[in-house]
Amino acid sequence: MKQTYYRICSNCGNQNAADANFCLKCGTTLSAADEYALIPHAADQTFPLFDLELTPDEVAQTKNFRITEDRDIPAGYRSAGLMFAESDVAPRAGAKAAWEDLMKHVYALLLAKGYDGVARVSIQPEPMQPSQLCLYGEALIVDTQH
Repeated sequence: MKQTYYRICSNCGNQNAADANFCLKCGTTLSAADEYALIPHAADQTFPLFDLELTPDEVAQTKNFRITEDRDIPAGYRSAGLMFAESDVAPRAGAKAAWEDLMKHVYALLLAKGYDGVARVSIQPEPMQPSQLCLYGEALIVDTQH
């Protein structure tokens, strides 16, 4: 499988060579922890969320978010109500950019509201702008009364 590794700057999001020790755009120190496999036409939720300016504690918190399309609320969680997020990219930006932007907005909402995840997720394109995505779901919080 063909894939390319880069060191992505946690400060500005610049893609640097896999062996770079400093970001060529802003000078931030880079290490192996900043290394990501970039696979053409694909992305996942572990890709860095640059525009959020997360603290180290928030980055750790995002790794524990539970995001699922399961119809049942996962064991150990309870509903915190319905939630909605949408992408906000240029009309011709493409599905990958819309997905990454949507996940950025979902993570920002989860962090801002203190949610632990979202269940019953439904992701749909906006009818008038297919390159835009909307996520509907039920916000989750850890059930401490369990």
